This record gives sequence, structure tokens and C-alpha cells, in this order.
Amino acid sequence: MRHRNTFAVLTILVATTATAAIPSKAVQDLRRHFMEPEVNALTFHEIDKIFDTKPVPRGARSTPLQGTDHPLNFTYTVGGKQIPAEDALERTFTNALIIIKDGRIVAERYRNYTDRQSRFLSMSMAKSVTSILVGIAMDQGKIASLDDQVTKYVPELKGTAYDGVTLRNAIDMKTGVDRDDNAQLKPGTPDAAMREKILITGEKPASYEAALVKRKAPPGQAFEYSTLNTTVMGWVLERATGVPYITFMTDYLWKPLGAESDGFWMMAGQGGEAAPVPGMGFNATLRDYARIGLLMLNKGRAEGKQIVSERWVAESTEGPHTPNSPGAAFGYRHFWWTIPGSPVFEARGLQGQNIYVDPATRTVIVKLSYEPLDNHQAGEESQAFYRAASAWSGR
Repeated sequence: MRHRNTFAVLTILVATTATAAIPSKAVQDLRRHFMEPEVNALTFHEIDKIFDTKPVPRGARSTPLQGTDHPLNFTYTVGGKQIPAEDALERTFTNALIIIKDGRIVAERYRNYTDRQSRFLSMSMAKSVTSILVGIAMDQGKIASLDDQVTKYVPELKGTAYDGVTLRNAIDMKTGVDRDDNAQLKPGTPDAAMREKILITGEKPASYEAALVKRKAPPGQAFEYSTLNTTVMGWVLERATGVPYITFMTDYLWKPLGAESDGFWMMAGQGGEAAPVPGMGFNATLRDYARIGLLMLNKGRAEGKQIVSERWVAESTEGPHTPNSPGAAFGYRHFWWTIPGSPVFEARGLQGQNIYVDPATRTVIVKLSYEPLDNHQAGEESQAFYRAASAWSGR
């Protein structure tokens, strides 16, 4: 691979064939390369042309979003220099951007052959969607407590590294399971072969890995980011509610939210084992991602209804949250990123996918990007842009 981290990061991408036979070698090779900078400006909004998917149907009525696009007539600071906000679109590899203030659109941009109907890959913003669904299941009494053991809902995980792990451990990324998303796997090893079957050929579902990983630390102690934890929480959600993940999301989030378009999930596994990838595989329009941000900004309310409880939103997003490590800029709670000392919270996804919510200024920003894997500077610059956009008047 040309970019050394691509296969390592593909360990989070368990999107594979859902009902079809093992794909051709050409398609397998495309799946190995779709994240690379030569193509990702296009592939990130054409996922249904690369992987098998399943829709999340919209309801009969969508929540209207009013407002209009304005020039980005502000600046932001990077390295002591003032950068015109319009320059951020190219500098930070932006496919689409929307800024909403007090419920009204003040900027909306589409680039690289995208438009209002384009559906963009969420990457790990999907974890925050899963968080909302867990909150809804708790509101309904389907999940009794985050202090329940994972094995209460998924007894198949007894005797595995997830035995003794609570839902709280999993949703806060403190399971102690040896499955770091950034782990480098040596070609030819059993672990590499397992990932290939899950990620590329689609012979196994995402949950297959949960029974095979080892433990490296006691549950509840150290933060370590692992998409497998979200896969397990999706499994818990299905068992707790008694309905498929997508059905639950459609009935209790997507339709009540007033989404204007169908979303869709990348699927893992084949036949009866096929399931969505709750940690990274959601796809939706720019405006529908903004509706998720507005739902959280409005303390769980949309369309005049309480979709998820105010208690769950507060527990997920309101600080103070302990940084993930000494000096870290971000905290983490219930699959949402937080900023200690600030009311801001975010859904964040690999290569520049963000839903940024600032309750202090009533601002929601969604930015969908195609950053190169190794370009960390673009992510830092995007944060500077968000801060300035949040303080901007919107006129």
C-alpha cells in the first residue's frame, strides 16, 4: 500500500458483502484503496457503488431547514496567521460544509461533484448515532443500566475478552480489550487473515472478531479507542430491543427526526449474518447530519417531540469530562467527543468528518472531508475554523 497506515485503519472498516457472493478481485482491490487521497474525494460520497448497503428509510415528512448561504466573511488563526475562512474549504479537503445558527442555515457549500442529494460516509460519526440509539433504548427501558454486563445481553461473549465488561466500559472505550484501531498487523499472521475475511472478502461479520480478541488490561481503567467496542454495543442494542438495528433506528430516530432523505448503512457479513457496521458505516446527506447536530443541540428534541431524553444528551455531552490522557485536548463520553472546560461537543470521523455543536452560540457545523490519512494538520486547522465559525455572526 502506498500509504502505510491504510490497512491499519481499514481494521475499523468491516463493510463487506451483505448478501452477495465474495466480490471479484477487482472490487476487493478497490475496497483496499478507497480511502487513499488519489480517489477519496469521490469515493467518500459513492460508498453504495463500492460496498453492499441497506437503507434507513425517511418518513413521510421532513423537518424544514430555513436560511441561505452567505459568504464566509471571517478569518481564523493558524500558526499565528489569519486565514480567510473561504480558504479553509480547499486547505482542509472539504467536500461539503453547512453552518447553522439559531436553527437557520447561514452557509452551505458542496464541492467535488456533490450536491444536496449526495450521501456521505460518516466514518466514526456513526458511533455517535449508535450512542443516540442506546439512549433511546434506555429511555424505553430496553437497556436497564450502563452498569449491566455485556454478557447479560450477548451471552455468546461469555468466556471471551468481553466477559466482565460493562456497557459503560464499552461506550466509553475502556474495555481493556486488545483491539486498538491503529494496530499494525503483519501480513500472513492469523489476525491479518481474519481482518481480510471481515473487511475485504466479506466471509465473516464484524461481530466475529469480538470472540477472538484477547484482553490486555482490566475493564474500566484505560481509554483506548476501538471500533470493535461499538460493534459490540450494536449487538447489545439488537438483543435488548429485539429488533434489527436498522429497524430500530428507522422507527425511533430517522423518521421522528424528520430526515429529508433515506440514509444507508454499509453491511458486514453474508446472508442471515449480515448486519450494519455501527461504528463507522452510516451514510447520509449533509443536511440530515445537521439534523442530528440540531437534535443534540436541542437536548434531544425534534419536530416538537422528545426523541431521546434530555438526561441522556446531558450525560453524553456536558462536562467536565476527564481528558483521555494527561494534557489531551479532547475528552470522550458515550461515543461523543468533548472539550474539557468548554460546552462544545462533536461527532468525529476519520479523515475529517465532523458534527460540531456549540451550545453557547447555538451553532451546528457539519463538515464532510477527504483528508489524507497522515495529514493531522488539516484536522487541527479544521478545529480552528470551527471555533471562528462559531463566533461568527453568520451575516
